[in-house]
Amino acid sequence: MPEDATFAEVRRLLSEGREREAASHVQWKDGGSLAAYLERAFRGRPADSWLLDMLCRELWRQNDRQGLETALRLPAEAGAEVMNRAWQVLLHARDKDPEGLASSLACLVRGGLLSVDFTSFLERELATLKCLRLLDQVLDAAVAEDTVNMSFAALFTRRACHRKQWEVRRHFTRWIKRAGAQAAEPVAAFLDVIGDMREAAEVVPELITDHGGWMREHAATYGKCGYALANSGLHAETTAWLEGCETREDLQGWTAANQVIALWRLNRPAEAGKVAAEVLRRGLRDSTWDWNAAAAAFGHALNAKISEANQALGQITGESEPHAEFTWAVELTRSVLRVLQLPPDEARRAFQEERQRLRIVHDRIAAKLDHDSCKSRYRLALEVMGRHGAFRVWPWKRRLRDVQPASPLRGVFWVGGIVLLLLALLRGWFHLDEGPGGIKNPDAAIEALDEKLDEPASAKEIDKLMTAPQVRTMR
Repeated sequence: MPEDATFAEVRRLLSEGREREAASHVQWKDGGSLAAYLERAFRGRPADSWLLDMLCRELWRQNDRQGLETALRLPAEAGAEVMNRAWQVLLHARDKDPEGLASSLACLVRGGLLSVDFTSFLERELATLKCLRLLDQVLDAAVAEDTVNMSFAALFTRRACHRKQWEVRRHFTRWIKRAGAQAAEPVAAFLDVIGDMREAAEVVPELITDHGGWMREHAATYGKCGYALANSGLHAETTAWLEGCETREDLQGWTAANQVIALWRLNRPAEAGKVAAEVLRRGLRDSTWDWNAAAAAFGHALNAKISEANQALGQITGESEPHAEFTWAVELTRSVLRVLQLPPDEARRAFQEERQRLRIVHDRIAAKLDHDSCKSRYRLALEVMGRHGAFRVWPWKRRLRDVQPASPLRGVFWVGGIVLLLLALLRGWFHLDEGPGGIKNPDAAIEALDEKLDEPASAKEIDKLMTAPQVRTMR
């Protein structure tokens, strides 16, 4: 099948997990079903394992057993043969055929390579079919025999890391020696999961000591190590590991974004801007493209490069997932640019307006920001505006408010609130019989108090506390 616009769009939608939209697009353009379209495409490209996988997934979703068997009888070449065997595994699992499943799975984990996306899909489907115990048994045997292929070594590693079995890294030396560059897949999987769990401090420095030189040679392990360190809050270690990343031929946008965040946290915004600017210069588009555009724009704004900052802002597509640190960089850049593009004698008025606007923006996103980093960048932005207008930015104008917790019960007056509630209970639920000599029968009064304290507080009194005005402090 020719590489036409329809096929390109279907491939894009399916790669993004948008199966319904892909089916609608085929129906509109081709007049048939998505499964029929993919089957024709695979007949024309029998070595395309991705096409066979997408065809089988569509038939699997439709619970079309006959169609799936027909698809797996189609001639398959090269990598598509491995994909065919992988789908045979799922058929055995659905058929509740433990012997066939064990045999086909044991062959698969020792055979050719599969994508991370497919091994994750396979794991999910086997979990649904209650076959994970058998999967673990087969993986354990293949690892013990040192016959596991690196795709399933990565799956084995991910599953071990989710159980916090960090000692799985003891296999890396043997895998690197046997599989070379292919061993980057399980090592990257290890770093990815430990980064998600933010526990790199425990084991990643040791991993760098053992395999750091080899990890730097491969884009996946190099970038994932930076991610693991950055997401675990090890910012100095991140910048040291990723130093010079912008000069690497295999630089990726998400790798640069981790370096940018770490450099910001260490108050090195000029270096962060240079790293992000290189991503834009080389057009390294991925899910972090907007983040790098924001960082590059802020770097240019700090250097009063109005044209370059505007060009970087113009690169923002709105397709990246929102991230507070980069949103803050965008807003700071916009404020700086507004002031810089005015005559100096008009800059002070604009500065005051932008300072108030930025404080409002900060209050909205402060909970998601690193406070020290965001305040440092705020002060730098104000200084650039002040230099342009030739006026001094006084220290009290450089401060940002700390946003207090939303619930007043978590504020400084929660103790007072509880006392008021107890007084209301005492006053409203029983009366003390007082005489000239004081309280009569104090033991009975104390007993009654204990009983009332054991009862639930009234909803009305609690509502009064929860709607009390929120108190904010200034720094």
